[in-house]
Amino acid sequence: MSEPLFFDLHVHSTFKPYMLSAVDSPWEDYDQATPEERVRRTPKLTRSDFSKLLRSGTRVVTLALHPIERYLISALTTRPVAYALVFRMRLERVRQVLQRNPFAILQQEYNLLLAYQRQPQGLGQVRIVQTPEDLDGALAEPHTIAVLLAIEGAHALGFEYRDYSFPKIRGFSYDGFTPLSRAIIRERLDWAAVRGVHMITLLHMVYNHLGTPAKAVELRGPMALLPNPFRSLRGVGSYKGLTSYGAAFVEEAYKRYILIDVKHSDHVTRAQIYEIAREYGMPVIASHVAASGHALHNRRVRIDKPRHRMQSERFNPWDINLHDEDLVAIARSGGLIGLILDERVLAGEQLLKAVRAGEISPTEPLLQQIRYIYTILVQAGIEPRSAFRTLCIGSDFDGLIDPIDSVPTVLEYSTALYPALLAFFEAEYGLFAETGLSPKELADGIAWENGITFWRAFLQRKVKQFPVSPPVAKL
Repeated sequence: MSEPLFFDLHVHSTFKPYMLSAVDSPWEDYDQATPEERVRRTPKLTRSDFSKLLRSGTRVVTLALHPIERYLISALTTRPVAYALVFRMRLERVRQVLQRNPFAILQQEYNLLLAYQRQPQGLGQVRIVQTPEDLDGALAEPHTIAVLLAIEGAHALGFEYRDYSFPKIRGFSYDGFTPLSRAIIRERLDWAAVRGVHMITLLHMVYNHLGTPAKAVELRGPMALLPNPFRSLRGVGSYKGLTSYGAAFVEEAYKRYILIDVKHSDHVTRAQIYEIAREYGMPVIASHVAASGHALHNRRVRIDKPRHRMQSERFNPWDINLHDEDLVAIARSGGLIGLILDERVLAGEQLLKAVRAGEISPTEPLLQQIRYIYTILVQAGIEPRSAFRTLCIGSDFDGLIDPIDSVPTVLEYSTALYPALLAFFEAEYGLFAETGLSPKELADGIAWENGITFWRAFLQRKVKQFPVSPPVAKL
């Protein structure tokens, strides 16, 4: 029996080597963490470095380039050295992120990826996928990882929150803000298209003058004394949704066959993206998410109080998660939902307490998501196999996540995740029998087949409609 293969819709394999003082290369298999640290947010290990990806059988990934919003650094500290020490980041990089326009930082991270397409001392290599032939060619080579490029947060293209003053630090000068104009939107999206970017997450942690984000952070205890990055939304008051520039950005992206990822958008922004996607006949992506467990009419999902997650028996009801209406809209678009492996996003605190007490399996927060999303989609009239094909893994590895305890890195995909998926589909096969797939085919679907099938079909459509060029190293 052959070893299972894996696809991941959202990883940050270049983020730590770009930002951290301890990691120099995306190929560096770095682990200096204690057992406790391996399942919590820590820079002391790489979760999805290229070496781990190959060893785990994770042969295709959507790799998200992600400059940190410089507003987040300026909101938390006026001393870059303190930020660098706390997060173990390269001091010179923290200074760069704070001073420079994020588009310049994005270009640096992109060039880092190009510089390490081949393993420095080994057989491994990365192929940036532009066409279905690129994908198949990478899979035919046993030491090759197929990379579909993405950008997390349109701030990375220069569309950042601008209604604040930079901290006054002796000797610092700051790049100005990118002008907001449709011409700049077209120019930056052309830059992304030529370099093989297939997907952009419209928003991240902060309002960026394109749309309104969902809250992604809860500050409790002493942390609650820190400045809250979400004060960026004060400038827009009660407004929610896409701005005129945001709507133009989405439309121009679709014209270039760049998909929009709705993660981090609030429910109003997401609904407006679905409408534009329908006009352009485009599938919608939710790259590293979970279900909220509620329909939108439930008031809790629009308030995002920390106590709601703490009190919830099963799901995290926050608006950053997909509500029932979102699930149906994405499935009907022919899109893809990547299930994150962050336990705080997958589940409410009551379920996590039962996991920590050993009362239920560590993978139950993830498995409940598969069960729930599939059921909601079938109840909405979506054909069972199509409903199931909407789901895959979107781990968010090497982002700042708290992964489920049994799967702290991609290395546990074959040893813990896949066996849990197979056992789940065998035990609950009655729920999924109408798909016509066997338990093994169901497990393979979540782990691999659903994501590969989606991207192969989309790339075939894209190359017929939009010309592509090979990635370029020069800026």
